[in-house]
Amino acid sequence: MSIKLLLKVMLTTVFAAVFTQTVQAQQYKVEFEPQRAELEQQITGDEFNDYLVSAKAGDILNVTLTPSNLSNYFNILPLDSNEAVFIGSIEGHEAKYQLSIDGDYIVRVYLMRNAARRGETSDYKLTIIKHAGVAVPVKTMHPRWDSDGDGINDCENDGSCDHTIDYTKPKTVN
Repeated sequence: MSIKLLLKVMLTTVFAAVFTQTVQAQQYKVEFEPQRAELEQQITGDEFNDYLVSAKAGDILNVTLTPSNLSNYFNILPLDSNEAVFIGSIEGHEAKYQLSIDGDYIVRVYLMRNAARRGETSDYKLTIIKHAGVAVPVKTMHPRWDSDGDGINDCENDGSCDHTIDYTKPKTVN
């Protein structure tokens, strides 16, 4: 057997072993007392924990993650969907999200790839508050920040968003 063939067989075996590793996932149904749930868990490496939240359109989820590892985030996504409606690694460790449809939602807690690859661990506290049938103010973008009327802040299109600006107030013209 040639050295090249032996190397190809070895590399194929290594890649197959790496790509067939199973990811550990746990799912928990969130029980609210009466509208609040606080959960303390731990994840390591590629593990992730899913928290199932049943809600109605118009309900507001307030989710806060307090991790011991800053590469620990959460996403919110509708059940049976891979498209997140809130992405923690972009938007941060706190979400206030008004649900658009009735159904079940997943709050998925995970480690970013950099920490997962190193097998790091994070202890975390996840607080989920569900506001149902109460008027809870939700920050919305002032229409002047959306000149083309597509529902997306103009700064998202040109990359000029600034976290120090309050986009709920009218845009001032200099």
